[in-house]
Amino acid sequence: MRRYISFIIILMGLNSAALAAENTPTFKMTGDVSLLSQYVEYGLNQSDGSPALQGSFWFNFGPQFRMGLWGSNTNFKNSDDHFNLRANADIKIDFSQESNAVIMYSYSTYYKEGARNGNILGLHLNFGTYRVTLDNLSNWEGTKKRSMRIGFGKVTTVFTDWKWDNEAGYNTPDVDSISSYFDLRTALGFQWRAIFFEGAVTGTSAAGDLDGTGEIYFILSAKTGF
Repeated sequence: MRRYISFIIILMGLNSAALAAENTPTFKMTGDVSLLSQYVEYGLNQSDGSPALQGSFWFNFGPQFRMGLWGSNTNFKNSDDHFNLRANADIKIDFSQESNAVIMYSYSTYYKEGARNGNILGLHLNFGTYRVTLDNLSNWEGTKKRSMRIGFGKVTTVFTDWKWDNEAGYNTPDVDSISSYFDLRTALGFQWRAIFFEGAVTGTSAAGDLDGTGEIYFILSAKTGF
């Protein structure tokens, strides 16, 4: 995985040098805050059906590199982990005005038990309204086992200014009792002043094997950035 990402940096970095030179670094803080009816990540419920408040803060060192924090309350069965804090860093490599690659790393910490602590290493490719994501998790769902996920998504504008966001993912956890499975998500949202409202439906193909965390869920959310 590391060799693959290193190769991508070298190969694509050469193509993006001219684009990067045209950008001026913006040394500033950005972020967002979201309120969700429940927190579901890649089809798996992380808040046991309870509402979640999430926030992210980034410091942009320039047009290509940033570091920051992301946090959310969580709720798991038979666990004292009720908050997830992630230290994030990513590098953006531009190919054109509408296409880029983002190499990202997150160190994920859970409080207070910490049984789900781990690393997330990802490569996200964006081509206009299409995206391809590749994520490697070091501690999938607190099992101490790795899992790889590849996702394909697309955002479509409908009803003039509504955004229809669809994504399908294929997950391969290295757990004997869990077979590889798909997760699906479809969401419809719109921007009203400074707030983006969205309704989403998500689920997995292996709900019976995931201890009730991969069912079909409906999620309402509101998000604002700064």
